Amino acid sequence: MKISITDECQGKFSNILKDHWQGQGHEVIFDKYFDPKKILWADVCFFDWGGNNIQRASYPEDAFWKEISQPQNKNVILRTHDIDLWAGSTQRVNFNWVNNLVFVGPHLMDRFLPELKLTEKTKVHFIKHGIDTNKFTFQIRQPGHNIAWIGNINEAKNLQLALYVMAELPRYYTLHVVGKGLSSWKKYYVENYIKDTGINVQFSEYVENVNDFLEDKNYLLNTSGKEAFGFVIGESCAKGIKPIIHNFWGSSNVWPVGWTWNTVQDAVRMITNPNIYNSKKYKNYIEQNYPFQKMLDEYNNIINN
Repeated sequence: MKISITDECQGKFSNILKDHWQGQGHEVIFDKYFDPKKILWADVCFFDWGGNNIQRASYPEDAFWKEISQPQNKNVILRTHDIDLWAGSTQRVNFNWVNNLVFVGPHLMDRFLPELKLTEKTKVHFIKHGIDTNKFTFQIRQPGHNIAWIGNINEAKNLQLALYVMAELPRYYTLHVVGKGLSSWKKYYVENYIKDTGINVQFSEYVENVNDFLEDKNYLLNTSGKEAFGFVIGESCAKGIKPIIHNFWGSSNVWPVGWTWNTVQDAVRMITNPNIYNSKKYKNYIEQNYPFQKMLDEYNNIINN
């Protein structure tokens, strides 16, 4: 089978499917931007994110289709995540051309599905993300003083909230931040806050291997106000690291209530309580609720039907 993957986020999540389908013997080509010729070549056209690529591709009157008529015999799949829904991008897709629509968060599916103008042609699926636990070295871990924070440094991920948590912790705790986007006024604010409070924060824009980076960490601190899932949360749990998850909207549909917090004081108590730390429980939850093979099987079903 010939599969075209179009992903404006350069494979952030779709690389998993690309590698899997190639491993099954399918011909797979990848592009960051919509290319009509690749759509013509493919049997299956997989679009990750409901952004500009699928918007333009879905409308037969778009300039891209002036020389080549929009094909109607393809299995067109759109996977939508979260920011594309909140920004209204997915709502601007012409679903007359889309065979399958995939949601990855149940709360987002419930919230936005009624707003989409679907036809009978479009089948709707909810497919949980899966975590390949074999890629992460698990060990029984103990409470400690190394806290990981991973994500793009933007409004949604809310690094400032992580700093407020650190300010209420003893100074022997260290926050290890991995992420890009600390610039302009945000950079000056963060640097000044760290200086004035005396908290320990180490920054890296990028790490080659997340598994290696997390190896000596005791906690994964999530401060996001918006998530469909939170991949790094699942990956940390696979290593046996305790998650400290901010109660983003819909989190109760994704993570156990006991793993989430609302106030800075709640987060501090979760970090400093040595009696609540269970590495096996964290990994078991991932294996039972986000099995990797089940996710792959569900995508296989879509491309084969």
